[in-house]
Amino acid sequence: FSTSLLFQILTEQCSCVVFVVSTDNYTLLHNYKVALIQFSAEWCHFSRQLAPIFEETSLKFLEETEKGEVAFGRIDCESDVNLCQKENIRKYPTVKVLVYGFMLKSEYRGARTVEALSTFVRDYLVENVTEIDALQQNVIDVLDRISDSKETIIAIFPKLDPSNPHYQYYKRAAHLERDNCNFYVAHNLTDEGDRLAHKESLTQKVKEITSLKDANFEAIRSWINQKCTPYLRELTFGNAEAITEEALPLLLLFYDKKSEHLKQKLHHMIKTHLTEERAHVNFLAADGLQFSHPLSHLGKTVNDLPLICIDTLSHMYGLPKDAEEALSLRHPILLPLLASDPMHLKQFIADLKSGKLHREYHYGPDPVPKQPQIDQSVPQSPPSPGLPPAEKTTPPKSVFRKLGPSYLKYTLLHDEL
Repeated sequence: FSTSLLFQILTEQCSCVVFVVSTDNYTLLHNYKVALIQFSAEWCHFSRQLAPIFEETSLKFLEETEKGEVAFGRIDCESDVNLCQKENIRKYPTVKVLVYGFMLKSEYRGARTVEALSTFVRDYLVENVTEIDALQQNVIDVLDRISDSKETIIAIFPKLDPSNPHYQYYKRAAHLERDNCNFYVAHNLTDEGDRLAHKESLTQKVKEITSLKDANFEAIRSWINQKCTPYLRELTFGNAEAITEEALPLLLLFYDKKSEHLKQKLHHMIKTHLTEERAHVNFLAADGLQFSHPLSHLGKTVNDLPLICIDTLSHMYGLPKDAEEALSLRHPILLPLLASDPMHLKQFIADLKSGKLHREYHYGPDPVPKQPQIDQSVPQSPPSPGLPPAEKTTPPKSVFRKLGPSYLKYTLLHDEL
């Protein structure tokens, strides 16, 4: 379809330029650079409130829509249940972002005003790749010049040629990961060959450089996605709602200025030993001074930092071990082989997955089996299944559950959060 014909087809179903999207025409939105899609229901009060705001915003992008750059769409989840289930819609309204046909994991969570929506869309239309003229330096010198608080991806091209497919693929892939990484393109180098480099935010070290010799778009996108998926995320009040809505338990390192170095240790431990656990928990670091309220629920203060806990979004469980000890070496003999020992965190996560943490919340610590007596001359006491349970533990209720999507903004379809 040409963009003008596509514009005509979709707008036939709507008096404005908010396209009525269904399973039948959903893929047509893939032709747009950026598409904002409202998943809603007619009976939902918040959906009805957003509808006229969405329509008014779309009118500000008539030219961009006709050129195939921007689309606004609305999906009625009551009539298109399968499509909404496929996108895991759990609240109305949910505003998702489609970039070059790829649905982003993140969604629009900003203010529901024409101004805020317009700013969001215009920001997505702006290129997010910063150009660096290397001035005939080599790659190492250029990479040393770049320092960033986010994970950083640098495309390296001896010459900047807009017709170079690698350059086009890179800019498109960078647009997809703009929320997770910062992107640069370095050109006018003494080196030869198109390459990508990844510079780690925590260490500010270049972790990998790969050649783009025969890379297609999917290969470049996949490589960038892997590097831009953080092992350890920083929890803020700005991203707490999105992280909580992922509905995974949170393993949190609360730190202060003196213990901030533990973030790097935890990051390395996750990357080296706990990668597979990312399917079961969200690994997070949080400034204990900003998040002092959760500490009080654990019976702790900022004077007890650093500490590690798991928040299941029902209850909070503190790691029995000291955070510094849990993230330190436990096998001095194996020092050349091990950078860290994940024993304590592995057991903590295993207790979560097995239900032990939850079970001990209800019934107290598991009883310890009584050891058999060795000396047969000593009269044996009657058989016992184990020692009586210790005093019942009382983990506090989740604090971060309250930072999830609010009933004041959404109609929540499930009550897990």
